[in-house]
Amino acid sequence: MADRRTRRDRHALDEDGMVVCNPRDREAVHRAEQGDIPTAERLEDVTCRKCLDRLTPEQRRAMRG
Repeated sequence: MADRRTRRDRHALDEDGMVVCNPRDREAVHRAEQGDIPTAERLEDVTCRKCLDRLTPEQRRAMRG
């Protein structure tokens, strides 16, 4: 079954390279590395509501860099 979404959320990665909204899912990390999960380098580019809610103030400052 093909993925028909035209716009996908951009996720944040923590300092360990894990997806912030699902940090225990090793498969999500692999998919992010392969480009199947879009990730953002800056806080302004993150569109995933769960990632934004779970970012700590320190992570937010680091992403604003």
